[in-house]
Amino acid sequence: MTAGACAGKSIPLTVMRKVIFESSVSVDGFIEGPDGALDWWKFDKEVFSSAGFISKFDTVFFGRRAYERFGVPRQTARLPAAQREFHEAVSHMRKYVFSRVYKHVAGNGMVVSENLEEEVKRIREEEGKSIWLCGGADILKTFAGLDLIDEYMLTVHPVLLRAGKPLFERKSTPLNLQLLSKHVLRSGVVKLRYRPRRRQNNP
Repeated sequence: MTAGACAGKSIPLTVMRKVIFESSVSVDGFIEGPDGALDWWKFDKEVFSSAGFISKFDTVFFGRRAYERFGVPRQTARLPAAQREFHEAVSHMRKYVFSRVYKHVAGNGMVVSENLEEEVKRIREEEGKSIWLCGGADILKTFAGLDLIDEYMLTVHPVLLRAGKPLFERKSTPLNLQLLSKHVLRSGVVKLRYRPRRRQNNP
């Protein structure tokens, strides 16, 4: 029993924010088509609505390439409504870019180039919403190897690309996952949410 409990006072426990990896992926496991193509994405409001997916986060961890595609502020007036809403929502978030090579990036992303594990722990201990881990196979491998991912959200688009860049390395250690939810959208996109089984006792 703590001194605070003896005095009749409750002591708040520090709950670290969750790091949630999210990626769009084809049915056969690719995150990009040949030459980096993303034209197979069903980028509609149902998939990336600010009232749904985006509203869960106030911070984004980017890999460098993902930041250049989705994190750098840009003119959105000519974008379709769903993409405009997405980019405007992301523009108001705190953004960290993880890169061992780059020290500075365009826009307002803050670069983390060393002491990754310590920096992630420090950021997770700050008050706020969950943290979106946005990137490809390289940053996924790094964060998973350090056991820094609390949940995986896979947005599976109904397409077989047959070639491109795979999300998961073929030669990697198996990770057992627990399915938390499955949501089939009208577009045919399936949103899957998983948690590593070793974290199944966490809320």
